[in-house]
Amino acid sequence: MNHVSLSGLDSTQTSSHEIAIPNDLIGCIIGRQGSKINEIRQMSGAQIKISNPVEGSTDRQITITGSPANISLAQYLINARYGDSGSRP
Repeated sequence: MNHVSLSGLDSTQTSSHEIAIPNDLIGCIIGRQGSKINEIRQMSGAQIKISNPVEGSTDRQITITGSPANISLAQYLINARYGDSGSRP
């Protein structure tokens, strides 16, 4: 019996992708009290996990899980967020 979930959680297309974000830019992706990362999660439909800071590392690892389309959209939104931070005076 094949059961297909409307939420897409049972999809065999689910995969994950990791990206590294510099520690000094992670705040603009997370936002105040997680507001920005939650917005990205809602808009993209992907699961997004941000690793805890690692001593001696200048980057934080972000793991994006979902369909290829969800992952692409989440990556785009994350890149747009931290791309904006460099243009501020």
